[in-house]
Amino acid sequence: MHLGRDRIVTGSRGTLVDRFGRVHRDLRISLTDRCSLRCTYCMPADGVEWLAKDNILTTDELARVAAVAASLGITEVRLTGGEPLLRRDVVDVVARMAAIEGPEGPLEVSMTTNALALPKLAGPLRDAGLARVNISIDTLRRDRFAELTRRDRLDDTLAGIDAARAVGFAPLKFNAVAMRGVNEDELVDLVRFAVDHEAEMRFIEQMPLDAGHIWSRVEMVRGEEILDTLRQAFTLEPVGERGASPAEVFHVDGGPATVGVIASVTAPFCGA
Repeated sequence: MHLGRDRIVTGSRGTLVDRFGRVHRDLRISLTDRCSLRCTYCMPADGVEWLAKDNILTTDELARVAAVAASLGITEVRLTGGEPLLRRDVVDVVARMAAIEGPEGPLEVSMTTNALALPKLAGPLRDAGLARVNISIDTLRRDRFAELTRRDRLDDTLAGIDAARAVGFAPLKFNAVAMRGVNEDELVDLVRFAVDHEAEMRFIEQMPLDAGHIWSRVEMVRGEEILDTLRQAFTLEPVGERGASPAEVFHVDGGPATVGVIASVTAPFCGA
């Protein structure tokens, strides 16, 4: 089996193996291109032209993709967007995927979200079989959040975090894009916030994803810089081997709390 330019092939036991000899266990599936925020590093203020509804996979099609992937050794499906919680059938999608059994066992379903809809959906998603939640939160300052996302909804994100914890999603993971002159002065505060909420904080190098094409490598906060800043406030100890994870993960101050850095630009995992 061949998928795309990277020559993903099936191994002798039906697993997906890339050209570096790595066995693939995770699959990301975008449920929608729509989003309830307008983050400056992602899209222009007036948004983008959305895909036609006919070009979006249906619930049945999504379940079929997940089932085929599971038959090829995929053990985890990560649902993304856009904002996946904007899909009206998102609970049904999760339930259908969580019911899939592959050669390695039940398919694990996780999701990356901005958390705005979690006060309403956290419980139903948990009941449907969603295993884990990654929440995007780039700043803890209300004015900065409004400027960065073009929406004054930090309180809603925080309420979503509380809702996820209340129904038993643990441990949570928080994702933040580190941006020079924007939130680089909050890196330590974000880690402390994550520790207080029993979550893992993950910092991501800003990638050239903006529709306005204003990304600049000079303005990007490099993974090494992120770690240098954190080491001024915490003792960081590597957590074993990196394995197939895109993040380099560290224990914080010798405790169970962890922080990860995804150097998507300066040390891309896909090119390792």
